[in-house]
Amino acid sequence: MRRVILSYKMVNKNICTNFLPGLVDNGLTVEAMRCAPTGPRSGYSLVRIQGPPEQCERELSDLDSKLGKWCTVQLTKHAPGDYLAMVSNNDCAICRMIPSTGCFVESARAEPNGVVSWTILGPDADSVTKLIADLRSTGRNVVVHSCRDQRSSTGLTAHQVKALEIAFDQGYYDIPQRTTLEQLAPLVGCSKSSLNVVLRRAERKLLAEFLGR
Repeated sequence: MRRVILSYKMVNKNICTNFLPGLVDNGLTVEAMRCAPTGPRSGYSLVRIQGPPEQCERELSDLDSKLGKWCTVQLTKHAPGDYLAMVSNNDCAICRMIPSTGCFVESARAEPNGVVSWTILGPDADSVTKLIADLRSTGRNVVVHSCRDQRSSTGLTAHQVKALEIAFDQGYYDIPQRTTLEQLAPLVGCSKSSLNVVLRRAERKLLAEFLGR
């Protein structure tokens, strides 16, 4: 199995992580955790929105009146500052493109300035390469941040493996370092402080295994 982390600036802005434009620029995080096609240009996603509780309340209040005609949203408040949205999209340009290559979306995260970061899993390198080529053929300026075989690691969680792979590929462990925790955090999909903890715990597990402790 192959995992690729890629990003590009939105061409068609009618994607599930952009169901309400401006959320990220106003300080919220928006991440699609599940994504599935329902037709040639339709699909649905489970999207998580997080941020300061008062800011979330302001941005998400009276939601139906702010939505475009291309989507419907069922919003649930999971906790203060933590919401889940079931987004049904009737104008998705890539919902069939990804599964047609044998790949699927692990997550999609909205970034500032209209950029979306995707974590994609594919059965092999050829499938991932075809998906990247298909995306680029539609005019998307795809940037590949990481592309690696997904191997099981004893004692490490999937999130820890993902964080380590991205950190390694981006040069976090190079001397001198080519990136920082602050730059890595959006690619992994967590805060800088959370990423620091994830990496330290993963590093400790690997060291303990290597040292036989």
